[in-house]
Amino acid sequence: MLAAMFKASPSAKVLFLDFHPDGAGSLRKLDGIRRFAKTHGWDVLPIPPDESQPAQVKPLLTRHRPVGCIVEGAGSDIYLPPRLFGKVPVVYLDPPNPTARRTAAAIVCDNAAVARLAFRELSAGMHPCLAVVPSFRLRPWDAARIRTFRALCADAGIPCKVFGAIRYETGERLVARLADWLVRLPKRSGLFATNDKAALDVVKAARKAMRNIPRELTVIGVDDLPESDGPASTPSVSSIRLDLELAGYLAAKKLAALLSRRGDQATPETFGPLCVLRRESTRGPGRREPRILEAVEIIRREVGEGLTAAALAARFQGSRKHFERRFREAMGHSVLNEILHMRMSMVLDLLSRPDMRIGAIADFCGFESQRALRKLFRSRFGMSMEEWRAQRQ
Repeated sequence: MLAAMFKASPSAKVLFLDFHPDGAGSLRKLDGIRRFAKTHGWDVLPIPPDESQPAQVKPLLTRHRPVGCIVEGAGSDIYLPPRLFGKVPVVYLDPPNPTARRTAAAIVCDNAAVARLAFRELSAGMHPCLAVVPSFRLRPWDAARIRTFRALCADAGIPCKVFGAIRYETGERLVARLADWLVRLPKRSGLFATNDKAALDVVKAARKAMRNIPRELTVIGVDDLPESDGPASTPSVSSIRLDLELAGYLAAKKLAALLSRRGDQATPETFGPLCVLRRESTRGPGRREPRILEAVEIIRREVGEGLTAAALAARFQGSRKHFERRFREAMGHSVLNEILHMRMSMVLDLLSRPDMRIGAIADFCGFESQRALRKLFRSRFGMSMEEWRAQRQ
């Protein structure tokens, strides 16, 4: 009954206390919150950083009288404990504070899943050594991603180096120290930067150290945030895109559960990586080889028609083994990996269209059967296609 009352009230306000209002990541989270809010008649009010300070919380609540609050905490040093909100329900979206993750209503990133995806991308390039560069702020998610990545390297018998970041070290000093470290890495090493800002520091340091990306070093970051301006020769950085719209949606959904007194407040829900955006920084030394570029174009054009790795290799002179080896060297992953990557990109696009029947997606995307697609989808996203779509409607 309480939930129905909130749904019926057009003036019910939910505050989104945002410490990065202009960031692409926060905008994606806000989109997810608003998608859920439409079904509950909520008016979502983004609150900028200067009004999201601890001393400002009580005046905010008095002025707006919200039914609940969502606090965006990723990358922020500011923690707003639940006691500041009194009886107003609050949900934390990826809070940096460990206490909030354990005791408050929270939505957190599955950092182990992020590290697994980074490892899968880099290990496909058969690098002799893998390495990790954490963010300059050294957040809890840095430690979680590094721990999982190192464990995966150890299981695979691949050497793993970790850059010894110093908290809040930035600017030329950071780049110089990182450049010295990059010089000591074996050629053809693969680097996992725990966020895109760290990846851009790697690009700057590699240029200073005269280590070519991607010929000598391949780099992948996390967040899919816009890159800062740089020289025309600066390679675009591959990145793992987090499912931030889902994060926002889950935060709003958890708030609704608190308002209706349903659900376990202290049990955090998780969101994970959505996909890998492959760009120049993870391509190998043969990336300009004409037949490899032609093969990539064929995959993009015909992947929905049931194209296989064997059929693609047959279109080029030489043995299949030689073709696939050159493709892996050029792209940093196998032909099959590229085909599946493109197919899953098509699947996600079609799933986002409510008018597209799920049972028809396998045929549109070139899968042998609906069962094969469902198995692959669940293995990558930990849920069915129906569940994935339902969370975004």
